[in-house]
Amino acid sequence: MDATNALANPSADNARVESEVGILKSNRILLDVVRDNNLVTDDEFGLKVSMKDRVLSWLRVPLPPAPTPDEAVAMVLDKFKNAVTVSRSGLTYLINVSAVSVDPAKAAKLANSVSDTYIEAQIGAKVASTLAARNAIQNRVPSASAAIVENEKRFDSYINENIDRLEQSNSIGLKALRSELDKINAQRTAEATRIDTVQRSLQTQDFASLVNELGSDALKQLQDQRETLATQMSQVAEGTTEAINLKAELAKLDERLTATASNEVSGLQQSLGSYQERANDVRQQIRTTVLQGDLPPEVLTEFLGLQQSAESARAQYQNLLKRVQDLDAQSTLQLPDSRVASAAMVPNSPSFPNKTLIISLSLLVAIGLGLGLAILREYFIGGFVDENQIETVLKLPLSAIAPRQSSSDEHNKLATPTSSLSDLMVTAPLSLFAESVRRLRLTLDQQERKRPQAARGESDDGQIIMVSSALPNEGKSTMALSLARAYALTGKRTLLIDCDLRKPSINRHLNLEPNHDFIDYLRQDRNTATLTSLIMRDPMTNLTVLLGGRRSDIATDELVMSEKMGRILASARKHFDYIVLDTPPIEPVVDGLYLARHADMIVFVIKWASTPQSSAKHSVNALKENRNPHAGIVTLLNQQDRAKMSGNYSYSGYYSE
Repeated sequence: MDATNALANPSADNARVESEVGILKSNRILLDVVRDNNLVTDDEFGLKVSMKDRVLSWLRVPLPPAPTPDEAVAMVLDKFKNAVTVSRSGLTYLINVSAVSVDPAKAAKLANSVSDTYIEAQIGAKVASTLAARNAIQNRVPSASAAIVENEKRFDSYINENIDRLEQSNSIGLKALRSELDKINAQRTAEATRIDTVQRSLQTQDFASLVNELGSDALKQLQDQRETLATQMSQVAEGTTEAINLKAELAKLDERLTATASNEVSGLQQSLGSYQERANDVRQQIRTTVLQGDLPPEVLTEFLGLQQSAESARAQYQNLLKRVQDLDAQSTLQLPDSRVASAAMVPNSPSFPNKTLIISLSLLVAIGLGLGLAILREYFIGGFVDENQIETVLKLPLSAIAPRQSSSDEHNKLATPTSSLSDLMVTAPLSLFAESVRRLRLTLDQQERKRPQAARGESDDGQIIMVSSALPNEGKSTMALSLARAYALTGKRTLLIDCDLRKPSINRHLNLEPNHDFIDYLRQDRNTATLTSLIMRDPMTNLTVLLGGRRSDIATDELVMSEKMGRILASARKHFDYIVLDTPPIEPVVDGLYLARHADMIVFVIKWASTPQSSAKHSVNALKENRNPHAGIVTLLNQQDRAKMSGNYSYSGYYSE
């Protein structure tokens, strides 16, 4: 930037700085840095065998051909370009250069190398531009010199052709000056011819011709010595020590001859210049003499034209020579437009990775992701683990939480391999499991009392309680049998109907032989069959059970929605206080939705931390759409972890005493 230019254009300055930024990060600068720092063989930026190539080599798969040298340099250049950043600092004249490397010292070295290479290239460009201008002007010097010679010839020709007429105009002595000029020109031509001959002899090392042309005593003595050495060498055997020494002396003598002849030629060239000066002086005298005479106007005009043309050619020649000299001086005195304001230093800390920032962002992302997943699992995907969650998601009351029992539990030590968990209602009535079933029974009784009087029917009619779940293996059948036994143990007339005709299981819990009459009754018109002929007794309580002993080979929804199923349930209402229906899960089959129309209360069993919330919500919504309008729905959280349950119920030890 020219600091003396007060009218600098800011737009032009911005364009200049942006252009320099583009040059600084150009392939030319970066390629020079790659070559200067030998990055092609560098461990970080150079070519190396990739993990893919190693695997392919280990598998004996043919590898692709190795890159050519140009391709290798291009690949290294691309990698290095990604590690270098060049940017302008705002609208200032500052340009920031940064390099990224795994080695701090290498990063600083490369950044400094980029800036240094750019400045060297800037100086080189200016020097090249100056030399190009000098060469262009230097190419015009011969033509300018030829113009001088041509004008001098025209002037001399004009004097020769008009010497008589010029003498008549009182130009005394003009012929003598002309004769002197011709003599000087002849001497200069002869001297120039002599110099050419001497230079050719000097180039061919024809020392005899040099001595004859120059006539120098010093050259003659050296030539005599050379001939003597040459004679001695001819008399000595080739390869001997004496021959080698003579050859070395002869070489030294040739160097002295060449140096002496060169000095003589330089003297001749200087004398040739003196001839030119004498000729110019004579020409000037001729011009002065002619102009002092009384010339006719037309002659004077023509003479002055020739003089002006000669002076113009000489002035142009002098200007060209001066410009060439100036450009030669400029080429050695060029300074860069840019300078390094602050060299890159070895960084004390890495620019990447920013551990504090990454850890902070990771922590925030982890917290956000954890909260999101927790909310997603809590309310959409995961299982149910507490009362609030069930009431929030399903909008239904939680009646009880049943614990998970195992063979190592205190009240299960005497259980046989064929025992059912529902046997705890009889064998361990003070257990947590039995208490959770009684709590379920209490909730159902409370819900029954809340029902409108019109929805209860006649006072002698029994209450139908449907036990269902969203998915299989959630403990639905166990809870249905346990609830039925809880009612039976209080002296209530209770009937348990296994309505899961797809996969009946009550008979296995009771260790009873399967009864196929129920399926046959629903499939065929057996008017002689009565409800009493289909039922069986629970061996441990006075519970009445209607078993489904085998799987149906037809669509079971046709059976549960048939008129016969309706007659069975209507008859059961007349003879029993409570009828518990063990229904199939809601998601796989539709049987439970048809049976929901007959139920007065629905117990929806949810497996702790297992039943997906989406499945539970879908099943509850389906039950609400297909139930008796006055039927209530309560939930039971089944198979909770005993350790988690002990934390929630501080009185759990009281029930096990």
